[in-house]
Amino acid sequence: MSQSYSFPVLSDQELVPWLREFDMPLTAAQLAKPTYELVKPVFEIAVAALVGVTREELQQPVFAATDVLEYPELHDESIPFMAFMSSLFKLFRAAGIKDFTLQDVCKPEAPRLRRQLSAIVNFARHREHKVAFWVDAAEQAAQAQEEAAEMQDAKAAVEAELKRLLDERAAQQPEVQALEAAHQDMYAENRQLSKQQQAAVEELARAKEASNRVEEEISSDRLRLKQAQLEGAQLRSQVIESPEKLQRKLEELSAAMEKERGLTVEAEKRMRDVQARLDAIARVERELGKAGAAVEEVGTEVGRKKEASRRVKALRGELGAVLNDMEEVEAQLRTLRAKSERLSLWTSQHQHQSQLRQEAAALAIEQRLKEREAIEASNAAQLAKLAENEGMVRSLSEKLRQVQSKHSREVAAVVEQYNALQAQVTDYHTHLFAAMASVEAC
Repeated sequence: MSQSYSFPVLSDQELVPWLREFDMPLTAAQLAKPTYELVKPVFEIAVAALVGVTREELQQPVFAATDVLEYPELHDESIPFMAFMSSLFKLFRAAGIKDFTLQDVCKPEAPRLRRQLSAIVNFARHREHKVAFWVDAAEQAAQAQEEAAEMQDAKAAVEAELKRLLDERAAQQPEVQALEAAHQDMYAENRQLSKQQQAAVEELARAKEASNRVEEEISSDRLRLKQAQLEGAQLRSQVIESPEKLQRKLEELSAAMEKERGLTVEAEKRMRDVQARLDAIARVERELGKAGAAVEEVGTEVGRKKEASRRVKALRGELGAVLNDMEEVEAQLRTLRAKSERLSLWTSQHQHQSQLRQEAAALAIEQRLKEREAIEASNAAQLAKLAENEGMVRSLSEKLRQVQSKHSREVAAVVEQYNALQAQVTDYHTHLFAAMASVEAC
């Protein structure tokens, strides 16, 4: 079952410019016939650029692994290679390739290599698209830092103003407490004076009522006295009474007059008492007016202190709002700082990785040039060796031909000797058989 991928698989011709842009100089012909020597440096450049692991770090021995090996020198190449493969597996998993194997490095196949390089190109392009986001984040972080600095200055100004007001309030606190105590005392005294004023007003009303009654009685008595005097005059003019009777009436009238005079004196005394009490009430009212003015002054001072307290409370509220805003801005600033730090880290890594990619590409090119020079030197040596070997072959062929010729001659001589010997043996056997036959005949 074929695997589906989240990226487009590019052709060899489409891959070449992208690979050149990512410092992986390959040709379509090389992609069509990949080899281990070609693929491994390309994958090393990809790991250094996209994973952040340099070639030097890949070549660094893993001491935690070598310490447990009995013969670590035998693994000087295998352990770095396994570290390289681990980073490569990580890269391809991130790029969307799940079926990457060791075979793709050791014995690469053109279709699989094309798909793998397409995944790397897509992953690299996708990562570069994120740079704009990180640039915006960096600008926002810088702006947030400026706003945070302004908010910090505003916070410092508000805190300074609050401290000044608190210090002023603390310095005025004894005076405020004294004024509040005086206000309480004057308030209590005012209440007492108000009660006294109310009592005095009631007493004044009663005194005025009594004075009115007395004045009415005096007026009535004076009117009756006048009437009595008029009647007495009329009666005296009309009637001639006896001296004794007249004397008695005069005595009665004198007694009545004395009584009326006593009542008048008593009423005047009562009027003087009422006037004295009215004067006392007027003095009390004047004192109450002064006390009221003092109370109003104390109230004004207390109001000013209360206004200062309200200002302090308002400033505290403003400070609380500013602090809340500062907390929000600081939270945003922390977030943006974290983004900025990640961006700075990514930028530094990207710059470092770009430099490493260039260095790796230059090193790979230099290494390829050295390998090419070595191969050319090796080819020249092999050609010289081949010429030497061909000379030796020709010499050996000549010697072989001579040996074969000599051997042929020697074989021919031996065969000739063999044939002669065989003829002699045959002749000997013939003579022997003939002799034996003659002996048997005898």
